[in-house]
Parts: sequence; structure tokens; C-alpha cells
Amino acid sequence: MWGTISRMTKRPSTTIFTGHDSVRQAHGVIKPHIRYTGVERARHLEDGSGEVWLKLECHQITGSFKARGALYRMSALTDRDRSEGIIACSAGNHGLGVALASEVYGVPATIFVPRTVDPARKRSLEEYACSLHLIGEDYDECETKARQLAHEEGKTFISPYNDPLVIAGQGTIGIELMEQIPHIDVVLVAVGGGGLAAGVAAYLKTVKPSLRVVGVSPANSAGMYDAVTGIGSDFTAHLETLADSAAGSVEQGAITIDMCKALIDQWVLVEESDIAAAMRYLFYEHRLVVEGAGALAVAAYVRERERLREYNCALLVCGGNIDPTHFLGIVDMKRNTYL
Repeated sequence: MWGTISRMTKRPSTTIFTGHDSVRQAHGVIKPHIRYTGVERARHLEDGSGEVWLKLECHQITGSFKARGALYRMSALTDRDRSEGIIACSAGNHGLGVALASEVYGVPATIFVPRTVDPARKRSLEEYACSLHLIGEDYDECETKARQLAHEEGKTFISPYNDPLVIAGQGTIGIELMEQIPHIDVVLVAVGGGGLAAGVAAYLKTVKPSLRVVGVSPANSAGMYDAVTGIGSDFTAHLETLADSAAGSVEQGAITIDMCKALIDQWVLVEESDIAAAMRYLFYEHRLVVEGAGALAVAAYVRERERLREYNCALLVCGGNIDPTHFLGIVDMKRNTYL
């Protein structure tokens, strides 16, 4: 069952970090500042011998898993870097994680978000003392400007995914999963830039090599899938998607590319209707308000349920930051059902 939805390139070895040691170290550092998020059984999705569990990172501080990586990366700054301040670019969730970390460690932060940022994420960012700038019409344009300013001002740029410390921080979810559901066989995880998938998979495959990882991206903007399969950017149109925080291109040469090649066993691309249906399911069956990217793992499980029904699966519900008006329009049951 562990083929991919298209032919993969040969898997490289990855020596970015060992998985276990780096993630354990990250967990020890950030543990006082994060929530140990809960898991919840998704019995409504089960129709075989396997159990299905939701890992509720939508309940994490700042509303997504991104706080983990930002906190660990910020903790490693030198005194000089801290005094100079940092710059980050985000579709909103990484920015919120960086804003929280800047408050915890007393580091001045300048955060760039595209003008199209979700209004709820923008309002949350405005509650922090960071300097917030709305630049560009999409994430890629915004990141270019942010990196340029960081270079000009000699400030540290904190990537949302292309950084081993950020990856290790995201991987701390794996520690909690193994404590909460040690009998899991498969983990389904959203993939944008790949930091979450790389970190979680690196840890889990170190402590439980038999475990399989399914990477999930929106079909409208599957930048990492294109990068690891060699499809190339001229094939990808990066269309608008409900999973906006998992959308956009992947930085050329990003360390997460080789990590995702080495660690992800299967890829699933989900359509916009799948994402919306998963958001409705999570709301009506679990009373969860989840953004599009947060629903990717559930959308993929529903699509692949026949192949996964005999396995114990964990679905990472990775974020819940979405404008209420937008959310209510999506979950209106007059539009469609959810399964």
C-alpha cells in the first residue's frame, strides 16, 4: 500500500539531524512555553479494525503548531542576534509563533505577511508588540521582500521551515504522539514547506522505524510534492486554496526537500471540496474550528480510508486560525455534506 500517487525520485539519506536527540533537546527547551495538546478518537471515521485519532494542534498556543519551531529557534539566538532583532515572513501562523517567541525571549521582531493574510491571523498578530508589515499579494512576494530587508539590515531571518532548529521544534509533536498513542501505525500530516512533516517523521521513524508517514498537500498548491517528485515549478500554477498556510513555493535548496524525500512514504493531494468537507466534519462531529491546512490530514484519510482502515492512524490537525465569517460560509451544511 505504500506506493505514491506518482513515481518518486530515488530516496536520499538524510543527516540533517538524528531525529531523536535533536527533537528531545528541543522539547526540553520549549516545554514550559507550549501546551501539551490533546488527542481525540475519531470513531465516526473508523470502518475497519484500525483506530483513528486526531492530534489537536489547533489548540496549541497561538492556534497552530508553529509556536513550537519558533520558540526553539528563538532560544538559540546569540546575544548579539537578540539585540539586533529578527525578521520573519508568514501566511500568519509562523508569524504568530515568532511573535510569541519574541515576547518570551525579549527579542524585537519584524514580521511580514501578505496583504491577503487571513483577517483573524492579522488581528491576533496586532495583539503582540512586534512590528507588522503587510507586503505583496502572495507569500512568495512577501518572503522576497522580507529576506531582502533582513540582508540589508543584517538581521536574522527565521524561516518557517528551512531551518534545522525550527524542524526540531515542530518534531516535538512526535514525542507527545508516542506518549499518547504508542500503538499508531500511520501518521498523516500536512505538508507546505515541509518543516512539520520533516520534524515529526524524523523523530517517529527513529523511535518506531515501522511507522509510515503520509504527506498531504492541497492539489491547488503542492510546492513540496512538486519539489520531491521533480515535476518543476513550470507545471505548478499555485492556485488559490483553502489551505493557504500550506500553499506557495518551496525555497530552492531547502533542507526539507531531501528530508521529505527520505521520510515521507506516501503522498496524497486533496481537492478543495475535500478540504471543505473535512472542515465541516471536524466542526459537526468534534466541535472544532479548523483552518483549511488544519483539515488536510482528515481530508486525506477520508480519501484513502479503504487503504488505511486496518491501521491505527493519527491525523495531525495542525491549525485553527481562520476568520469566523469565512469559516461559517464553509461549514454551512446547506452547501454540502461532509462525508
